Amino acid sequence: MTTTSTPASDVAQDNARTEAQEVFVSLLVHPLVSARPRPALFRSALRHRTRLSEWSARLGYRLVLAGSVVRLHRDPSGPQRTAAPPPMEPPPRRDLVLLALVAAACEDSVGSTTVQDLSDEVRALSVSPAASITPYDPDRRAERQAFVRALAGLTELGILTRRTSDDVLLKQWEDEGTGVGGGFDIDTDSLLQFTDPHTVGLALNGADGIDADDSARTATRGQRMLRTLVESTALLYADLHPADAEYARTQRSWLAGQATDMTGGSVEMRAEGLLLRLRDDSRAAAEATPAFPAASAGSWFALKMLDAAIKTGPAPDDVGRVNLSSGAVDAIAAHLHAEHHRALTRALSDSPGRIRVVAEDLLVSHGLLRVAGDGGWTLLPTAARYRDPKAVWEPALTDERSVGGAGDDMVDDAAVRP
Repeated sequence: MTTTSTPASDVAQDNARTEAQEVFVSLLVHPLVSARPRPALFRSALRHRTRLSEWSARLGYRLVLAGSVVRLHRDPSGPQRTAAPPPMEPPPRRDLVLLALVAAACEDSVGSTTVQDLSDEVRALSVSPAASITPYDPDRRAERQAFVRALAGLTELGILTRRTSDDVLLKQWEDEGTGVGGGFDIDTDSLLQFTDPHTVGLALNGADGIDADDSARTATRGQRMLRTLVESTALLYADLHPADAEYARTQRSWLAGQATDMTGGSVEMRAEGLLLRLRDDSRAAAEATPAFPAASAGSWFALKMLDAAIKTGPAPDDVGRVNLSSGAVDAIAAHLHAEHHRALTRALSDSPGRIRVVAEDLLVSHGLLRVAGDGGWTLLPTAARYRDPKAVWEPALTDERSVGGAGDDMVDDAAVRP
């Protein structure tokens, strides 16, 4: 009987590649990594920086290591104005404006600052002649709350670090607008990598009429197709320019191999396109993958509406899409509202229209649905993965109608479980 064993060097190389893939997926989720808030990820990125730089360049991105920061800059490529897909739950525009203003205010501070000092600086920046935004008004509580959310965003990125763990000062400033609000240290390395004028310029101003330049489209074709597959995990031929779609079909094996090499996942090759499935045992993949369906009534009723739309709608068209009229969608919502009324939360039980709105928002954000201008639904090929869901409706232990303040995800008369 003969036995074989894998050389230790091969095992070490496989482990190193797997760890690098884990770090790369994490960088796609957290493109700005500071050593203080994420020391383990920062150390791993340093350890695998050569391979990570190679993969970043493959996608047309730039990996920058500066001091205590690792930054993945996603520059636009070809006719694409943005590189990364938009967030599923984007913050309000005002929050983003204040976050950018706070970051700008940090540039004028050295080492440390306070909430009140930053607030004063942001107010001055917002009323400057060059600013074309609504002036920041710290006398309004809603503005102070948005300002505090901006501080939290920069803290998560490692740009700001709280000097004390006591929330009293910050809460007092947020509620009353009095006091200093607490102190923060500023990480200059993180702040300098927060934005890049080159990337911003490409995204906002374009690059030499690139939209009309077929040669630029051709030159960046492989890079753009690979970006879509890696970042969005679904490359649908129907969404592409005809020339790009033809390229993706003929080069699908190469695209699949490249995506697998960088992420450690596997790629399904289907008639409608390519689908990247990340590893089930990967912590980074779990963070990168939307939680759908989640353990909430809204999520499960969105799934029920999706399943009903697949079953009652017409057959898929030649690119795998299912199209329903707005009236057909309303009928599905009305049926679910009547059939499962006792299992609805207070918010969902108001009307069938409320179920439809919640379902649409969730399904669109998860890349399963597009809504036409007339309200009609177009189910994308990715929706077929959610056919025939199994949901168990169990009586709740308490009647939430008798308890004040139930939230949207609190079940009234029944609990929803996958």
